[in-house]
Amino acid sequence: MSKELVSVSGSGFDFTERVFCPSCGSRSAHSLWSGRFSDPQVAAHLAEFHYSADVRAELGDQAFDLVACAACGLAYHRLIPAESALAQLYGRWIDAAQVARFETAHTLKRADPHFQGVQRLKTLMRLRHLTQGQREADAPLRLMDFGCGDGEMLAAAQVLGIEAIGIDISATRADAARGAGAVVLPDLSAFEAHGGGKVHAVVLSQVLEHVSEPLGLLRALARHLVPGGVLFVAVPDCSGLSVPRDFAAFHQLQPLEHLNAFTPRTLRETVMRAGFTPLRRPMASLDTQPFGVLRALASLIYQPATTDQFFRLA
Repeated sequence: MSKELVSVSGSGFDFTERVFCPSCGSRSAHSLWSGRFSDPQVAAHLAEFHYSADVRAELGDQAFDLVACAACGLAYHRLIPAESALAQLYGRWIDAAQVARFETAHTLKRADPHFQGVQRLKTLMRLRHLTQGQREADAPLRLMDFGCGDGEMLAAAQVLGIEAIGIDISATRADAARGAGAVVLPDLSAFEAHGGGKVHAVVLSQVLEHVSEPLGLLRALARHLVPGGVLFVAVPDCSGLSVPRDFAAFHQLQPLEHLNAFTPRTLRETVMRAGFTPLRRPMASLDTQPFGVLRALASLIYQPATTDQFFRLA
């Protein structure tokens, strides 16, 4: 899919125009929300991300344009940071201190670490169940966490005896994971050089919304899965969002980082285009309260559409 380069004058932080839908390849799309990074409300929201750089100076008056594909309905930003700019964003602008400040102010990760830890363990339990037919008896689950961040999923995998390896472009976040004993590599090429091979499962949590070519990434990950391997994908649910009215909505559609705005349907269809088939979510419970166990059992009957989804490589 061709791209046009749009430069931010004098900043070196270049942007690329996506001419085609990153999911279905259609050229037809209509604008949902457009503006400039210098717009007062946009600049104020961006300031809450605490980037370790002078955002206003580097972005200048650069435009953004959130569009909706006329063919498949996926919402995506047409103008996105170029590869060189992404390296600056995730290498220089975003560091461990910036992440800690943002998560403390705006996420549940630090406010309720118990809940987040339980959710990670339940995801791993489900992956272990879904990959039973792809592993020899008593063989450990081999897992890749693509976009592993600080390595929380890798640490949880170690507790469960899962052989896990992380991939993350951010050097500072990867260093935090390595400090806890995890193996973290910068990209799939480094994974192949490290020994590569096939894995039974891939975790792709809070990543697909950040990448310029989600379909290409999904296909690359498929090549590293065993036949019938399992993929877990989690992204923000952007159902009903177009023009953000508050910071929470702006965060979902953030034009600098959240390049793709998925709904349960558009996420499912995008992953299926990469050769995967959807799976029902297996039951998993780590609850000591009867109501929690009953709720887990009820999930076997009713599973609402969400943007946390499991797939099997066809």
